[in-house]
Amino acid sequence: MFPIDDPVQVFAIVMAIVLVAPLVFERLRVPGIIGLIVAGILIGPYTFNILQREGPLELLGEVGLLYIMFVAGLEIDLNQFMRQRSHSLVFGMLTFFVPLILGTAMGWYVLDMRLPAAVLLATMFSSHTLMTYPIASRLGLAKVRSVTTGVGGTLLTDTAALLVLAVIAGMTVGEIDGWFWTRMLTLMTVYMLGVFWMLPRLTRWFFRYVDPDGATEYMFVLTAVFLCSWLAHVAGLEPIIGAFLAGLLLNRFVPERSVLMNRIQFVGNSLFIPFFLVTVGMLVNLRLLIAGFEVWKFALAMLACAIVAKWIAAVFTRMILRYHRYEGHLIFGLSVNQAAATLAAVMVGYRLEIFDESILTGTIFMIMGTCFLGPWVTQSAARRVALMAEREPYNPGDAPQRILVPLANPETAPILMSLACMLRSSQSKEPVYPLTAILEGGDTEARVAAGEKLLGNALVSAIAANVPVVPVTRVDINVASAILSAIRDYRISTVIVGWNGENSSRQRIFGRVLDTLVELSRQMVIVARADSPLNTTQRVIMALPPLAERHVGLETGLHTVKILAHQIGAQLVVVSTPETLDNIQPVLERSHPKLDVETMTLRSWNSLPSFLKNHLREGDLTVMMGVRKGRLAWQPALDRLPSRFCQELHGHDFLVFYLPESRLDEEYGTPLPLSGSITAHLLPPERTRLDLDGRTLEETVRTLLQGTFASMPDALERLTQRLVVIGREEPVELTAGAVLLHTHTADVAAPAVHLAVNRSGFDVPQTTQPPKVLLLLLSPRNQPPSLHLQMLAMIARWVRRPKAIETICRARDFNDLPPLTSSLPQTAKED
Repeated sequence: MFPIDDPVQVFAIVMAIVLVAPLVFERLRVPGIIGLIVAGILIGPYTFNILQREGPLELLGEVGLLYIMFVAGLEIDLNQFMRQRSHSLVFGMLTFFVPLILGTAMGWYVLDMRLPAAVLLATMFSSHTLMTYPIASRLGLAKVRSVTTGVGGTLLTDTAALLVLAVIAGMTVGEIDGWFWTRMLTLMTVYMLGVFWMLPRLTRWFFRYVDPDGATEYMFVLTAVFLCSWLAHVAGLEPIIGAFLAGLLLNRFVPERSVLMNRIQFVGNSLFIPFFLVTVGMLVNLRLLIAGFEVWKFALAMLACAIVAKWIAAVFTRMILRYHRYEGHLIFGLSVNQAAATLAAVMVGYRLEIFDESILTGTIFMIMGTCFLGPWVTQSAARRVALMAEREPYNPGDAPQRILVPLANPETAPILMSLACMLRSSQSKEPVYPLTAILEGGDTEARVAAGEKLLGNALVSAIAANVPVVPVTRVDINVASAILSAIRDYRISTVIVGWNGENSSRQRIFGRVLDTLVELSRQMVIVARADSPLNTTQRVIMALPPLAERHVGLETGLHTVKILAHQIGAQLVVVSTPETLDNIQPVLERSHPKLDVETMTLRSWNSLPSFLKNHLREGDLTVMMGVRKGRLAWQPALDRLPSRFCQELHGHDFLVFYLPESRLDEEYGTPLPLSGSITAHLLPPERTRLDLDGRTLEETVRTLLQGTFASMPDALERLTQRLVVIGREEPVELTAGAVLLHTHTADVAAPAVHLAVNRSGFDVPQTTQPPKVLLLLLSPRNQPPSLHLQMLAMIARWVRRPKAIETICRARDFNDLPPLTSSLPQTAKED
């Protein structure tokens, strides 16, 4: 009757164990992993002999081991790993050398082994298996620093332990010579270079140019994992190293919140990994523990050495890296488990007759003991680390997020829904709202049916990514009105909408519908012009216009772009003018998630298209900050950029982010107090010229500055030329008919404003119409940026007052001008 060998019965028994054992043990407050191992012991050949560890079970167990290593590499936070690679190096060195030294000493002095056998025994303690990694992953800790350090250290210590294993095995069979070292190093080098060069390029090509369904994507990933594992074996490495490397190399192509990642985790957690844990339990032979004292001696010595060595390594890691006590416990829980590489080492030693049955039995006892201890420690520490993470200071980017995705084109709908899933926080309980807007008409019912079909496809893709969805259908006489009403009714925070790149009117940015949506909404609006899958992106190039730091929603926007770069594993590059880069640096540093951000400097904002032409590469995604008209950072060139991108950067994907805002006044921030002397002398009569009709820009600027710098001809010429260049390349159009040119200079001791009127219009390019009012703002070089920005805000309020431009142009003398000081906020109740 036993053991059962019918494949159907074998599979049915194991699947029943996978279902029942974790449920029973978790109700007893014992980690489910232990339940699977205990079940494997009971059904194994050394206890009740219900099943044999051979054939399909052995195959699925080996696949499960490789799958654990693959998922560990896939889920690791590469950005944090690169920032904390020194942490992984510290832990990897400690968790390798401490057990190696203690294990060698124990084998030599306590167990009376020869040196090669003692060293081989010690490599079993140095290596470990990430058997308890799924516990940390399920608690949302896959990307915390202690888990990242533990996983990175695992790669180092397992690789080193398996290399030592290969050397000891070569010494035992008499093959240790120059050819042995040459062959091993050559094969390893060829393997590493080949995998690191080939797999990312092949994966990027597959996702970009092949149009696969979900099953095809998963099969591609699975093929890559086992091909890398097999090639590692050919190169003389253990297959688990190849599986881990495959996970690392595919990490950037499988976003955390994607359909593909959900499939990978589902199959692993429900099939492959449980089978591996059951087969580990089937290796345990409890009968040998009563065979005599010799077995107990080896078993207890090995178990104690493994636990003590890993504990010392974790404690020293915690002390050196200044981690919290519970983070050190979590590292210990992850690293104390002995299974995969340990089994490989003991089986090699047993086959080469370095080890006898006592060592083999002691190894199984050590595996069983550490596999019971590891889950207990990991679960206890992981819960405490998770609670610590919940108590961290509130981050504005963590506010409730409701994402609306208007859909109209079936071809772009998958990319828009994928973008929404990536930007949605993994801790969010809010659904994504895909929407179809239907115009009222005679065939409304048919169009509603077509829209619901599109929503159905979006619903399926989102659910496959484990994202809740609430489909929305709106019928209205205007598409923009339908979207705006949905924003209001569902209290939406972010709108993601597609754009085909077409614009029939020069007066519009995207087109009538999208322009209306952007202008009338106050939420974050993301306009996407993308054809390629986002997970093939290598760099996210974010372009910020001058004065972007004055936008109240900048930190939320940077958080969103960082989330996107983090999800797709891309390098974030911020491009702007020098002054803007300096001003946004504090926001970049404090916004989450923490990424290594590269900055690139523009000579002027108008040179952005040519700059991108020279620097964009295949696989880059451009993200431009858009500014709604009338805001301080707005300028006409911003409205023309999307169309220029489509024309001049054909084939490159880009997004335009319109940042969220509450009310217009908040854009200018909290005003700093200005002294009465500054406001009284900011714009005196001698700096005002209302009769410069027909003058060129250069003539006007020189005339305005003549009175102030008459005794300083060099400064007059220098400032005139500088302001003319600013007027040609970066004019700030405050409103239709008014332009501001501003700069810092060491030639003034206090802020100074100059005003000129040309009723026929100044020759200033990059504006919607020839401006009739020209303002110059000169600030001292050592003036705080906040004060300079307040001056800009004050001037902007002044000219944007109702009929301000008409009043200024009608003025015959200085007394007819509206007072500049009246635009200063006097109380908290302003506006």
